[in-house]
Amino acid sequence: MVQATDPVTLTIPRTVLSDIVSLSAELSDRMHDLLERNTDGRLSTVEQRELETLVRVAEFGQIVSMALRTQASP
Repeated sequence: MVQATDPVTLTIPRTVLSDIVSLSAELSDRMHDLLERNTDGRLSTVEQRELETLVRVAEFGQIVSMALRTQASP
């Protein structure tokens, strides 16, 4: 039986890692625009979902980046 705490292993070619660890400039700009508008309470429901998705993708990139740094440390 699979448990929620069971580790997950992802196999990702190193050639695509740079594309995974950070958002593109366009997506980063979009996320910041949505964050600013969210502070003012001016997002539609669809935009709120978009913002949540972009934040999750950015967080995933940070996790991958930290894992890579940990592996590279002597």
